[in-house]
Amino acid sequence: MNLKIINICTFGYDRFVDAEMEDKSKIIVHFTEYNEYIDDDKNSELRFVGNIIKGKIRIDLVTGSYIKNSELMFKQPYRYSSHIRATVEVKKIVDEFSLYAKTNICDEEILVEFESKVKYGINDRIYVVGSLEFDIISSIKA
Repeated sequence: MNLKIINICTFGYDRFVDAEMEDKSKIIVHFTEYNEYIDDDKNSELRFVGNIIKGKIRIDLVTGSYIKNSELMFKQPYRYSSHIRATVEVKKIVDEFSLYAKTNICDEEILVEFESKVKYGINDRIYVVGSLEFDIISSIKA
């Protein structure tokens, strides 16, 4: 998946990025920039507005979930936050803490990782509360 950086907020190694997907819809993702620690509202020297970042999206740090038989959806209610609330459809069980799900965020199935053990079945629709994370593979400078 490719994301275009629209805005970037930095805090230590953490990056919160307002991003535009290839279909022009907008999401906010979090990732850790291990090669750059930023203090005192300085700008990143590695990532810039306009950069295209390529990687995989996932929902992580899921602290709450339950079966909810409704349409696929997601919302990110807080500005500059990767916090996400979504209804997803289970497609593959990885283990007691992880599964792959169909979402309406993108066309590919994404990894969903839970903070505690869960037991859901294939095709269950579940509501999750977590963080929208992005694992960067590469980037292109604007």
